[in-house]
Amino acid sequence: MKPFFPPPPSEWRVLVEPYVRAINLPALAAHFHVLLGSALFYQTIFLLSPFISKIFAARSYGKLKTRGKINWNIHVVSQVQCIIICIFAAITLIYDDDLKKDKLTAYSPFGADVYAMACGYFLWDSYVSIRYINLFGPGFAVHGLASLFVFLFSFRPFAMYYGPAFLFFELSTPFLNIHYFLDKCDMTGSFAQMINGVMLMTTFFSVRIVWGWYAAYQYFADIFSRMDVVPGWLAYTYLAANASLNFLNVYWFSKMIDALRRRSKGEKKAPVQEAGNVEGHKME
Repeated sequence: MKPFFPPPPSEWRVLVEPYVRAINLPALAAHFHVLLGSALFYQTIFLLSPFISKIFAARSYGKLKTRGKINWNIHVVSQVQCIIICIFAAITLIYDDDLKKDKLTAYSPFGADVYAMACGYFLWDSYVSIRYINLFGPGFAVHGLASLFVFLFSFRPFAMYYGPAFLFFELSTPFLNIHYFLDKCDMTGSFAQMINGVMLMTTFFSVRIVWGWYAAYQYFADIFSRMDVVPGWLAYTYLAANASLNFLNVYWFSKMIDALRRRSKGEKKAPVQEAGNVEGHKME
């Protein structure tokens, strides 16, 4: 498929290409501007969030302390990002025939733009997590940086077909963010939050557990059947990263179930808040 964004100026590509080739990510030269543009876009959303939030949720946003407002703004960015990336991931997975020709080594300009958008978000997420590391701790910074580096490897190019499949994990994120906003708007335990909780747990189980493990099986079956074209260190790096995330998804889902069970016995905390942090989202 053709790229979604216009190509960078030739001077820009000439400037960037030696550096991306030096780290063996040659396909990144044509999409580095998308990566940076994506990061700047999300930073703009982050900076605009206080003004938008004061219009639509003045009371709830206004009563938050500094840490709470930063966390709220991060959730606003996350909500925008997950909707955008899921739409583009679906288009790539369904319509991008270039990537279906070779699921491990094929390159697609459109698919690479989607990866660049995702990497731009992870770059922004890493920046914010490091900037506010004193508020949220090192775990979120590690999560952002790890996600950034894993997705950057696709610009070798490598496994571009499978990235959109795993980006579908973000289908559960809108409900996670809505849960957070309902909690901050004094709607904890409300009917709306209950319905949203059902949607969250349904999508989380469907895309992160069922789809996630199925996609991982297909992914590694392809990799280990073609070790002649995949460096061993890269295969095992992806195996470790993907397995860790899939087991974490199972752990997070079990925490949701446990929290729901305890809530049914009369405890007041909402299930997701009690479950704690889910996929880089601070639920406090």
